[in-house]
Amino acid sequence: MSINPLCGHTGRFYGYTENQREREMDMREMVDKVKRNEPLYGKSTLTPYMQGVASRNSRYSGVFLHVIPWFNFVNHEQHGVDTAKYYQQAERELEEERKRKDAGGDQ
Repeated sequence: MSINPLCGHTGRFYGYTENQREREMDMREMVDKVKRNEPLYGKSTLTPYMQGVASRNSRYSGVFLHVIPWFNFVNHEQHGVDTAKYYQQAERELEEERKRKDAGGDQ
């Protein structure tokens, strides 16, 4: 047994692991954004260069939270996620909706 009961949750806190529920919620949220033609990670007024700086400065900031609190409030596209999966799922769902609409209109 671990001395710290929270040790098993540390990886999840830092985003190293996710559970199935979180993955499903993420997919639903992002696919809905794709369908509404919204940017996946919000709009930013910063240049792409400054978004990159913000991303790099905060990438592992949680590891050093005990030394200096450093939070990232910048919308940027640099999350290390392949966003194609959201667009592919949105296409599948839109195609299914279109087929249902066509099938319902034939009656």
